[in-house]
Amino acid sequence: MRVAILGVGGVGQVSACELIKSSHVKKLVLADISIGPAEELAVELRRETDIEIEVKRVDARDISSVQAILNGIDVLLHIGLPENNFDVMKACLNTRTHYIDTASSGPQWLRKQLAWNDQFRAAGILGVMGLGCDPGFSNIAARYAVDQLDEVDAILIRDGDNSVVDYDGFCSYFSPQTAIQECLAKPNYWTAAKGEQYLPTLFANKEEFEFPEPIGWLDCYHVEHEEATTLGETIGRAKGCKYVDFKYALHPDFVNTLQVLRYLGLDSDEEIEVKGVRVAPRDVVVTSMPKPVDLAGKIHGYSSVGALVKGKKDNKRKDIYVYTIANHDEVFYKTEFQATIWQTGIPPVVAVDMIAEGQLTTTGCIPPELIDPIPFLTKLKARGMSWDVIEKTSPLLHML
Repeated sequence: MRVAILGVGGVGQVSACELIKSSHVKKLVLADISIGPAEELAVELRRETDIEIEVKRVDARDISSVQAILNGIDVLLHIGLPENNFDVMKACLNTRTHYIDTASSGPQWLRKQLAWNDQFRAAGILGVMGLGCDPGFSNIAARYAVDQLDEVDAILIRDGDNSVVDYDGFCSYFSPQTAIQECLAKPNYWTAAKGEQYLPTLFANKEEFEFPEPIGWLDCYHVEHEEATTLGETIGRAKGCKYVDFKYALHPDFVNTLQVLRYLGLDSDEEIEVKGVRVAPRDVVVTSMPKPVDLAGKIHGYSSVGALVKGKKDNKRKDIYVYTIANHDEVFYKTEFQATIWQTGIPPVVAVDMIAEGQLTTTGCIPPELIDPIPFLTKLKARGMSWDVIEKTSPLLHML
């Protein structure tokens, strides 16, 4: 198996460090428009493995640039900016290379990516859209829970973190561009009656959600996310699911800062002229923020992502919560990464494992929940990313 990683930031580095542990990986290409970090990583990895490792400068916005590194490559992990997904997908189509990414630019763009299904199938290749932690693990956790129930009422994805960070300023534990974009987009949700819909206001429907200990109760806000785009139709509707949403635990200071950015227009990606130079306001904000990889060792607390599926089993009401939880300090001690990017970088590697071992043979473009959850979750745990299940049951009450 010959694998290329396009985008060697924090998540890409996590995936690279995991891939070299695989006996089936014979070659690894590290590609980025800025090759400095990739070259430093390559030096470190070559000390640990005999796998052939190459570093290539690639512009993900240029199809020919991406194609130039795909000769003989079996799988490409695109872990760069989601806005470049289509150019990278086109390069993979042209070279018949399996494609995996970790996020999309929003629900409408995810739907357009999945609409390439017939083209990917005709080329005999697989495209997995959004296989990080959430989306990604969250979708597969939801599928696992749905499979355990006879009927499903709701699928609720919840992301929470109780940590503090040694940084005095505005920061995000994952891609700042993505964090700003998705938190300031209209929140999406799905109902069986009307399909995918959008709320008119940001940070809507705040609720308290009890995450597994030692995190506990956190305030969660309704935020735009990929899971609500697909889960209802792919795995929910057949079992009677009526509702799907995603909520994210956000600190009040983070919410307030995002609201100020929106008020000032600093979340815009449309270029403006400043003293003779054209810049996108959001790029200025992002440039002033620390890179998520640089927060390693500075975050203290726990990160958890899970899918709560409510339904019925054997004529009893049953809630199944499938989740993963990680301690930032422990992850840093073991891997030198912070937990959020580590949790995002492991799932795409598991998909590579399954392709290499013949457990993921489908072609076309799919969301993560269409991957068989049992072998995936088994391999995920073998890679060191633990997950667990909480179940609650209650009898059905028949009113007289």
